[in-house]
Amino acid sequence: MLVTVFSLPAYAQSGTGHDWYSGNSYYWNTDPEGKTTVHGFDTKTGAYWNATIEPDGDMRGYDSNYNPWSYDSRTGYYYNFGTGENCIGKGYVRTCYWGGMLNGPMGRGNK
Repeated sequence: MLVTVFSLPAYAQSGTGHDWYSGNSYYWNTDPEGKTTVHGFDTKTGAYWNATIEPDGDMRGYDSNYNPWSYDSRTGYYYNFGTGENCIGKGYVRTCYWGGMLNGPMGRGNK
């Protein structure tokens, strides 16, 4: 009995989308290694933004004001290098701060 084992080559995938609620249109491309690059455009403000998503879930990019940011998927830590906003945790327990102030129910995020 002869058994042949082979794998098919991985191919890049891409697509487009639009979020009607936020007004963002975007183009995404995933390379053969699993890294996804997203280029976005906010149709309400005319601003561009981008993100790179690694196969492990870590992310980095630039917001609509060209501020660089990063996200660690293991810890849930987010940091925006331009605004100083930082968040820790995931889901319901996620807590964010901006300029030393809580970005939550009584903070910047609710104004």
